[in-house]
Amino acid sequence: MNGYPINYEVDYGNGERSRGLAVAGIIWFLKAVLLLPHLIVVYLLAVVAMIAAWIGYFAIAFTGKQPDGIANLVRGTISWANRMMAWLYSTTDEYPPFAFEAPSYPARTSVDGNGHGQRSRGWAVAGIFFVKWIALLPHLIILWALGVAAFIGSWVGFWIIAFTGTLPQGLHDFVVGYQRWLTRTYAWLGSLTDEYPPFALQ
Repeated sequence: MNGYPINYEVDYGNGERSRGLAVAGIIWFLKAVLLLPHLIVVYLLAVVAMIAAWIGYFAIAFTGKQPDGIANLVRGTISWANRMMAWLYSTTDEYPPFAFEAPSYPARTSVDGNGHGQRSRGWAVAGIFFVKWIALLPHLIILWALGVAAFIGSWVGFWIIAFTGTLPQGLHDFVVGYQRWLTRTYAWLGSLTDEYPPFALQ
């Protein structure tokens, strides 16, 4: 959706993907094993980021601004998770770096103003009492269904890549769109923006 302050893109290029990685992806466990160091780090970061974002609600409620350190942590964690999932889903074959920021990586998460700036005290109070989670329920329900579809679609994509060496662009765009929607949802929950996320893949 043009104009929304949070975005996620992955370069499609010519669509060529590694047949070897696709075969590893067909048996999901094998590709996930290669990502194990990332999975451990991102899981721990996600727990810390969620706690920090909740603490950030108090800071916003009192000052109207999220601390830069918390904004950077939330943004960096989401970006790292996105790069990890882009490789797992084969929207890129470039193994993700161990870093919060990777501007040259094919999968990019962008946040206007890097998530810094004034924030709504009302939404912060709602976050303190977990009302923001309730406000996101429609998104979470739809994203659960889309996540199942993206999982199945990417697995089918592995078979296509294994035989043709190419990921269909429509499948690439759908998986990236799902990840974009998920990114915007968690970015809003983490107070990187006050603009409620759209119900859209674009």
